[in-house]
Amino acid sequence: MNKKLRLLVAASLVLFALLSAVWTLLLPDHFADPHDGLLAIADAGGTARIAVLALSLSQLACIIAFAGVAAWLYPTSPKLATIGGTLTVLGGFGHAVFSGAEMARQVMAVDPDVNASVAGQLQSFPPLMPFMMVGLIGTVLGLVLLGIAHLRSGAAPRWTGPVLLAFVVVEFVGSNFTQWATYLSGLLLLGACAGLVVGLLHGTRPMPTRGDRVPSNVTVG
Repeated sequence: MNKKLRLLVAASLVLFALLSAVWTLLLPDHFADPHDGLLAIADAGGTARIAVLALSLSQLACIIAFAGVAAWLYPTSPKLATIGGTLTVLGGFGHAVFSGAEMARQVMAVDPDVNASVAGQLQSFPPLMPFMMVGLIGTVLGLVLLGIAHLRSGAAPRWTGPVLLAFVVVEFVGSNFTQWATYLSGLLLLGACAGLVVGLLHGTRPMPTRGDRVPSNVTVG
């Protein structure tokens, strides 16, 4: 990976982490009652619009960032990097579709009383469900595999892989038990992305381990 590509991936990682923090903090809570959800969006005002824009842009940054990370880690763990990168990109795409649904809810929030029934239909809209599942499953499994790939690479900083794995656990498991997990997961994501940026900008390409060397087409006679 040349210097320009490393800079692009590093910039995308920074944007992904920062934009994720913005939308996580500002996006209004979802409620079981669609009317209450629209009221929450209406009460949030401009911050809700900022949040959904940050959500959309963060997924574009996610796709670029982790496709680049997968390419960077490929020499060390070809299978893990390829599968993990592909799943994470699919996860970013799924979340991007979800952000479109969130934009639609923002429009509905102009008149919650009239649009509550439509918002309820949107929440369970069958064509939307597969994209939401891909967004969740792709992101979780993809980041786990990339975290393991980073651990196996031995790339500096060595703590990056464990922090990325910790982010997945705290964000997608811990957030079901306490609101504080959201803040902790944000810090972990910032730390993991910072570690990846340092590794990328350091310019040292992870080297294949003995068991993961990519076969060469060159034969020695």
